[in-house]
Amino acid sequence: MKLPATLLLGFLLLTHGPLSAQTLEKIRLGYSGTGINNYVLDMGKRQGIFRKNGIEPEVVYINSGSLLSQGLISGTFDLSFSQGSEAMLAKLRGADVRIAAVVANRFNHVYLTAPSITSLKQLKGKKVAVSRFGSGSHFQTNLVFKEAGLDPERDVTVLQIGNSGARITAILSGVVDGTIMAADFVPRAKREGFNVLYDLAETKIEYPFLSLNFSGSYLDRNQRLVKALIKSMSESVRALQSDANMAKAVIRSALRTEDAETVDYALTRSIQVLDRRPFPTPAGIQTVIDELGKEAKSKNLKFEDYVDLRALRELEKEGFFK
Repeated sequence: MKLPATLLLGFLLLTHGPLSAQTLEKIRLGYSGTGINNYVLDMGKRQGIFRKNGIEPEVVYINSGSLLSQGLISGTFDLSFSQGSEAMLAKLRGADVRIAAVVANRFNHVYLTAPSITSLKQLKGKKVAVSRFGSGSHFQTNLVFKEAGLDPERDVTVLQIGNSGARITAILSGVVDGTIMAADFVPRAKREGFNVLYDLAETKIEYPFLSLNFSGSYLDRNQRLVKALIKSMSESVRALQSDANMAKAVIRSALRTEDAETVDYALTRSIQVLDRRPFPTPAGIQTVIDELGKEAKSKNLKFEDYVDLRALRELEKEGFFK
């Protein structure tokens, strides 16, 4: 006997809920740093991109990449959205952490100094700021000083200050004479008379600047979720690079500013740095290996040991990045 259509519909609604409802799977995402990662996450949320792909990130901000890395290793987070050097350092020291995607394979930071400092070499004997030791800001600081012929362990005093907002406050107040800084703050810093002595984005150095880092066990168990997250991040990047009005709204909200110069500058940098095809590059991974030096070389780990490309390769095979 056939059930009447109204009874059948009622039965389906009672047993399965609304026919159009979609079960969203939660994923605990920790991030550090300010700027581009905020823009990608906020764009995905505003445009409904994460929900469309069946996931609902539980987003938590941590003010240091090294602390975030500890949270990932302990299982507090399913993934960290931060700099790849932090994941690689954890891997080097025995944790099974892998990079599943990199949405920016170039730096976005600059090195900022007080008005009286017009050369990086003048920082010898001075105080400089990073977020925390072992963080991405610390890694970039070491790289800048070595490029300038300074020894970051002997020639300067490195202070753990906090995120970019805290570091710009420290340099504006004279607590430090130099700091690595998210480029979003450049217009304000220049108006205050501070000097941008090194722009990492203008170098040809590849580096996993903004990566999705997971534990190996999570990747092994949750490839479908990882794939959905990477897809969402890539779509958010596309939206940032193609919808200027929405992108500016996202940036204004993230930076809490109405300054048009700052917003335009931050958007230009984002378009310049972000990758729609978020594959980590061998050259970027090698940059970190070289900077970590003897510790990395003694373990003899290679590109394949630091990354897990399964989800990316599936998406590419499906034609998602075309």
